[in-house]
Amino acid sequence: MNLGDDFAAREPFTEPEILRTNLASVILQMTAIGLGDVSSFPFLDPPEARSIRDGYALLEELGAIEDSADGGAAPQLTSMGRRLARLPLDPQLGRMVLEADRHGCTREVMVIAAALSIQDPRERPAEHRAAADELHRRFDVPGSDFLGFVKLWDHLREQQQQLTNSQFRRLCRTEYLHYLRVREWQDLFSQLRQVAGQV
Repeated sequence: MNLGDDFAAREPFTEPEILRTNLASVILQMTAIGLGDVSSFPFLDPPEARSIRDGYALLEELGAIEDSADGGAAPQLTSMGRRLARLPLDPQLGRMVLEADRHGCTREVMVIAAALSIQDPRERPAEHRAAADELHRRFDVPGSDFLGFVKLWDHLREQQQQLTNSQFRRLCRTEYLHYLRVREWQDLFSQLRQVAGQV
């Protein structure tokens, strides 16, 4: 098959995101702002009933929704659900952040949740893959890929305090870290820290 045939065989438009995504976040936000039951909302491209059921099931498992007190069709948010709706994260990651407070590891879990919400800031260009892997290996933590994010975060924060902005950009480039993704990670962490203190 040549490229022209491959292109011609593709769908003319990308499938709408509402049909490609986990609906738990959509359901959580719609419920929080009072838009009612997702299955009766007039979407241009309505999601499948199974996807809606899965979204509701996940929110119920996370303790974010409960059956309506008045017996209505649409479940209502619990206090946990209202707190989750305020976080700029997927509900599963948000639940981790809220639970971390009980275990005294909120900062670490916020670093990890923010990292999992963005594209990985570590780069592995094909022509420098071995060098990038070697530099990134410094952040490996035996038994936990997630704690590697915390170790990388601490390294970046320490370097950022000691370097000018242009020096920090150069450091990111030489250590095969995507500067804009690092900034996105830091911005999301800052949002989480601000919002988590209010929920």
